[in-house]
Amino acid sequence: MSQKSSSRNSILIRLAGISGIISSTLPLLMILASTILDKSFSWNKDALSDIGVSQLAWLFNSALFVGGLLNLLFVFGLRYYFGKTRWLKIGVILIIVSSFSLALVGVFTEDYSIIHGLVALGYLLLAPLGLICIGWGEKSHQIRRVSLVLGITALLAILGLPIITFVANLQIGFAVPEFLESMVLSIWTFWVSLKLIRYKITSY
Repeated sequence: MSQKSSSRNSILIRLAGISGIISSTLPLLMILASTILDKSFSWNKDALSDIGVSQLAWLFNSALFVGGLLNLLFVFGLRYYFGKTRWLKIGVILIIVSSFSLALVGVFTEDYSIIHGLVALGYLLLAPLGLICIGWGEKSHQIRRVSLVLGITALLAILGLPIITFVANLQIGFAVPEFLESMVLSIWTFWVSLKLIRYKITSY
């Protein structure tokens, strides 16, 4: 690889790391703020998307749209950080699609019932599957273990918790597993983003 190409890739990796730090913190804070400010919202019965058609829709939907776009910048940087194995490529593609889906959730609210459901599922299911694929294909023991554990945890949060809630007849809205999954995914993004930034620093 030429010095010019290496320098360009290093810049992309650094920008990806910065984007990942922001995308894993700012949108969550905006969503949490919208749950607090929206007096009609309840963790006991609502889904997070319900806020997307409330008086605070602008705040909630902006969080999703901005988060999705920033996550796209983060994922594009991963292409230069991770290897080129089949599973890593699949994982990155899944996260790219899930990032597009997240941004579209902020556009196609519950008013667009079918489209909203499809793009919401695109994010909720494909993002953790992307982590699992990356963990499966990554040779680094640390990245492999963390990606697999967090990917499976996120998947269990969005699929397992609603089942437990239904069977046990718990008063928990779908917002709870949604937010828990988002937190798990954000932890992974934040952790990997720090690695991307450090990679840039040590590459000179």
